[in-house]
This record gives sequence, C-alpha cells and structure tokens, in this order.
Amino acid sequence: MNIHKKPFGENVVEALTLPKFIQVSHNIVAAKFDLMKFTPAKHILDTALATGQLRADGHVVESSSGTFALALSILCSLYNLRLTLVTGPTSQIVRWRLENLGAALHTVHASRNCEGGIQQARLEVLSELRSSMPESFWPQQYTNPLNSLSYGPIAERALQTQPKFHSVVGTVGSGGSLFGIASILQRENPDLEVIAVDHNRSVIFGAQAARISRMCRGTFEQILAMGSGIPMGNVNFELCDEVHWVPVPKMVQKVHDFHRRTGMLVGPSSGAALAVAEWRAGQDPSQQVLTILPDHGVRYVETMFDPRWLNTWNEDLARDWGGPRDISSLEEVSDEWCRFKWGRRRYRDVAGSDPAPRPAGYDP
Repeated sequence: MNIHKKPFGENVVEALTLPKFIQVSHNIVAAKFDLMKFTPAKHILDTALATGQLRADGHVVESSSGTFALALSILCSLYNLRLTLVTGPTSQIVRWRLENLGAALHTVHASRNCEGGIQQARLEVLSELRSSMPESFWPQQYTNPLNSLSYGPIAERALQTQPKFHSVVGTVGSGGSLFGIASILQRENPDLEVIAVDHNRSVIFGAQAARISRMCRGTFEQILAMGSGIPMGNVNFELCDEVHWVPVPKMVQKVHDFHRRTGMLVGPSSGAALAVAEWRAGQDPSQQVLTILPDHGVRYVETMFDPRWLNTWNEDLARDWGGPRDISSLEEVSDEWCRFKWGRRRYRDVAGSDPAPRPAGYDP
C-alpha cells in the first residue's frame, strides 16, 4: 500500500528504530533506546497498512501515556494518519510533544481505586471512544503478538556485538521487548537466563505485596513506565527464569549514578534494569549479560531530575539495597528489592490461578 510519508521520514524512522549497543562494563552490554516502543509501533502500523486493517489516511486509537504514545504520535505524523490517545497523567513535556505531533488526547487523571488500576480505567474510556469510531484501528500493544515479534532484528543485532549472552535482563511493561528479544537469544543459547524486572505494586507476576514504600505507592501512576495493574498478554512466563521487584528509590538512585558515570540520561525502567544487570554481572564476572534500557530520561525532567521533587522523597531515597532478598512465595514481595525463582513455569503453576487485574481498592 502506498503510504504518503513525509519526504524525510525514512531517515527519522531508521534513527528511532535501532538502539545503540553500549559496553557498560566488561561483562554488561546495554541495548540503549531513545524510544524503544517505536520498534513495535512501527511494525504494528506497517502490518495494518499492508493488510488493509488501517487505511492510508486512517485513524489510530490507543491507550498509552508513555513511549508507545510518543512512538505512535511520531509515526502517525510521518504517515499522515490521525491519532487519538487515552492517557494517564503525563508530564508537561510529554503532553506538549504528543499534542505538537497532532495527537488528540483524552486524559484519565487517576484510577480511583478501580479494579485493574489506571490501565483498566484508560481501557474503559478507550472502549467508549472506539464505539463512536467504528473504522478506527486499535494497535492493542498489550496483547498484539506483533509487539514481541518486532524485536527479532534487535536481538540479531545484539548477537553481532556478543555471540553468546548468558543472561538477559529487562523491565516488563507490555512484555514485548524482554520476551521478544529473549526468544531469539535462546535459539543461540538454550540455557540463556531470562530475568524479568517489575515494580512491587504490579500484578504482572502475581505479586501480593502487603506493604510497599511511600515512594513506590505515591509515584506508581506518576512515573509509571513499568509494571501494571492488569495482566499483559505478551508476557511469556515459560521463558522466564527469575523475577526481581525493584523499589522505586533504587531505580532513581541507579539513574542518577548512571548519569554521573556516563552522562547519559535514562528513565526509571532503565535504572531498574541496570541495578539488576549489575548485580547479576557481579555474581559471575566471566558471564556476559545483556540489559535493555527502554527510553531517554527527558520525560522525567519534572520528576526524577527536579530537586524539589526529589526532596519530597528524601526519606525513601536515603535507603539503599546492595542486592535482592530471595523470597520463596509471591506473598513475600514487600517494599524491599525481592528476587523470586520463576523457573520457566506457567503462571497458574506458580500463582495457583490465572492472571487477574489488581483488586479494587488495593493500596498497601
């Protein structure tokens, strides 16, 4: 199908699609993206246009507040498509970028303790909008298998930098990046250790934390870039060896430490991934670790890089964790850095039930 792209579009797309592979230490390689969700967004839109699910001058609707929203905004601008987004709270700079690129925004300001949290609240608004837009295209980033499949070329490029990785560490939002990359890497090394990193208020891996820190609770919706209040269809539990729940203060500490050491500005998901990757690399310096850094830190200039915001959380940020505490059940997830051996099992075999949304009113 002939898509009416802007004349400079191809160069922009190439620049945003591929990460830089950076040797962070002697046994850690980081796949650093400026906008990781650009990869699945492009693959999903290109496929929809090629198959006729989306017209060349069509309308895209999606629920996202972060990198997928920004990726869709850039692509829809380049492809001359209309875009409507249902978002949660966004920073001023993110909102400006989305609107400047032409997206129409419908903002859900809080979950109001509904079942499934703010993601479910946004999806309900999205459903209402779609009923009045019958010809619109919904990318369905949470469940679309093209999300995971889009990362195949990224994994192949990673293998060009290091023919064999022993571990891959990534945070989990929709689940596409970590498990899409891991599925390719495991073809080269079936013993590849897949380490998922989550937020301790998230339901993705069935955590049942009775207590989390004030900062983890108070910033979950504000800087949400990982974790979820609803199950994610692109999470491949049977590829996962272990899960780490990393407290938000540790993420912020690691982001600031990484900037001091490298000058690179990354977001909290990257901080969480780096913390776990460095811990894992230290367990066996002879083994190679790949970690995934999902986005640039610019969307957090009003939070993680604002001294006034940081002062709000002084007590939490004064804590530190040298490494994870091993736990033997999901009920033991707490306000600490916790590590659980998932063992490539089905969700039901670990949690005793199928994945479910966060219960209404959950507020540990």
